[in-house]
Amino acid sequence: MLEHADLIPPRPALPARFGGTLALLRTSAEDMLRFFPETGFRHRLIPMRTLRRRLVVVNDPELVRQVFVLHAAEHEAKSPHFRQALAPVIGDSMFLNSGRVWAERRAVIARLIHPSRTAMFHPLFVEGAEALAARWRGRVDVARELAAATALAVMRALFPRTAREADAAALAAAFTAYESRVLAVDFAHLLGLPERLSGWQMRAARRHAREIRALCAAAIARAEPDEGGLFAELKAAFDSAGRPLLDAEQLLNEVAMLLLAGSETSANALTWALYLVARHPPTLAALRAEHARVLGGRAPGFGDLADLPFTKAVTQEAMRLYPPVPYLSREAAASLRVGQVTLHPGDTVMALPWLLHRHEQLWEAPHAFRPERFLPDAPRKPPRMGYIPFSIGPRVCAGAAFAQAEMTVFLAVLLQRLDFAAPAGAEPMPRARLTTRPRGGMVLEATPRGG
Repeated sequence: MLEHADLIPPRPALPARFGGTLALLRTSAEDMLRFFPETGFRHRLIPMRTLRRRLVVVNDPELVRQVFVLHAAEHEAKSPHFRQALAPVIGDSMFLNSGRVWAERRAVIARLIHPSRTAMFHPLFVEGAEALAARWRGRVDVARELAAATALAVMRALFPRTAREADAAALAAAFTAYESRVLAVDFAHLLGLPERLSGWQMRAARRHAREIRALCAAAIARAEPDEGGLFAELKAAFDSAGRPLLDAEQLLNEVAMLLLAGSETSANALTWALYLVARHPPTLAALRAEHARVLGGRAPGFGDLADLPFTKAVTQEAMRLYPPVPYLSREAAASLRVGQVTLHPGDTVMALPWLLHRHEQLWEAPHAFRPERFLPDAPRKPPRMGYIPFSIGPRVCAGAAFAQAEMTVFLAVLLQRLDFAAPAGAEPMPRARLTTRPRGGMVLEATPRGG
């Protein structure tokens, strides 16, 4: 452990125990992080009935493994609310699909962004980070800027010659607006109403969804026949019968999914990482020492990433404290005994990284910022199945290696070029609807090093 006083970063104030169901639902509609009380960081299993639906939270590594790995086939489908919340943006894309369609698309997309191909994307990460470092001066909403920069990296991976910076910024802003209007609770589903009636609470968000899809469609329309990139490979993919895998609408859905899923994790984790580093001088000193030793002021090459374990550890700890995707939600398709509870078809089963990553029985000082716990020589390893920022099981994020490399590069470049300070005043408070973001953005003071 580094010799320093712990930083305990901000999190919502939670009640000591569960209150009334309706009050909890009202609270969680605005912020999923505030649904569970402090006892949620101790329980292994949390069964509950909300109005006319049953929900079971597995909050123990072995129970997570049982549901999401050993019995993944019976819990493959995303929950109705998850589908309702994301379908207006990404349609029937791989992220929401299941069964044979999911398996065929997953195989193709996993091949396109396989870890063995990460080196070909590395220059995009360096270019994006250097552009931010050159531009950031004074007070900057790093959440907004990182969302645009990571969206641009994915857009350039898809469309190497025709990607436009303005479109990436517009896409990131539109998804921020969309997420701000999506409720974290599907009241129609909880009332037992048919799924087709759940869309009433989405009306305020649909305008932003249409904007996102229009931007994606415009990017596809501009693509040049000989441009190459991931879009060209995706368009050329065939299914097991030798037919084109995706029609025009399905291509649009998968492009929207790649652009959003491929940028959200990195942007949110980096946002929190910069804030945590700005608040914790010992961590900044350790990062600067690693960067000086390995990089000497230059941007990292792809071969340098393995020699930056502390930089990677900072991003991993940021994702532990503020998991970009705060909950995994599935619909049970078969009965299964889990701990002392039996899941039945139609029940919703969830794993919440927000609870699991701070579980008092799994982590020492669970609410403290300690990136060294992720170093290769840490005396106590992170619990297997207790740390799941990229999901778990067959549906683990296909782009995890892409995201981890991107985060490491951005952090190394930005911290070599700039000093960051958190302005005095109110602390940023995390809020989760679809992802874990700082409420109202994240403003930091950026100053060129030596300036």
